[in-house]
Amino acid sequence: MIKKITNWLSSFLELQLIISLLSLPALIHWGIAISCMLPIANMIFSPLLALFLWCSCLLALCSIVGIPCSWLTTILDWLAIFWHYLLSFAQPSWLIGFQHHMLFIAIPVGAITIFVYTFFYPTKKMSLLFLICCTGILFSMRWITLRKNCFYRVKDLEMHVFSINNKTFLLDSGALCSKQNFYSWIDYTIIPELIKTGGITTIDTLFLYKPSKNLVKVVQQFCQQTLVKHVLVTTKNQCYHDMKIALKDSGITVSPIKPRKEAYDLYYDFYRTKTIEKNYIGEAIYRQ
Repeated sequence: MIKKITNWLSSFLELQLIISLLSLPALIHWGIAISCMLPIANMIFSPLLALFLWCSCLLALCSIVGIPCSWLTTILDWLAIFWHYLLSFAQPSWLIGFQHHMLFIAIPVGAITIFVYTFFYPTKKMSLLFLICCTGILFSMRWITLRKNCFYRVKDLEMHVFSINNKTFLLDSGALCSKQNFYSWIDYTIIPELIKTGGITTIDTLFLYKPSKNLVKVVQQFCQQTLVKHVLVTTKNQCYHDMKIALKDSGITVSPIKPRKEAYDLYYDFYRTKTIEKNYIGEAIYRQ
């Protein structure tokens, strides 16, 4: 029994690693992060999906034949509720983003994987060792090439990233509210560009310089997806007052922002000299 479980787990892990390595170039190109909980999630999702499909097929068949099938509907509802309950535990901190330049490493690794499985037919142990080594190389190169203690603009967006001591500061000058459909704008443009530019999946502090009527709604949505801990917002058009009320019970600290020029001078000064200490930056940023 133990041997069967071990063989199943090793086969499942092998399949997950192969899928991850082969799909990684496409995910990097689209700016989609990978969850470190992916193998566990798939292990739970696969039997639930199979059960859901079986119940759906039986429900359709019973409806055609005319057999009472309300109990199948109840089972499907329970499965959906249970799956949403499991999804509630998901955290943005589980996500790992790969910068766009990692394509030059991910594509050769994927090609080598296809070549090995096409011509060499490795044993299960050798296959797992090879796949784990390839995965380790990708994650090591991602960590080595990750931007540290830097200041740069996110491509084609009115948005800058300031990184210091493993803390990420995002400076928004209107990019978040530049589209009416901000839900899809955040999901399909803002977050993918942050990932492709700097491998960013979480934000420690968000600076909001440009007032907007949708700013509060946009920030609430953005904070849920990037684990923002601090928000500094402009005081124009009562943005600070509205943001303070909206995020009162969210655990996010809201502070009025400093004048834009003064804040940018602080970042450029750090980027030029590399001499500003972390505590000084914290006091300067949050000083009203």
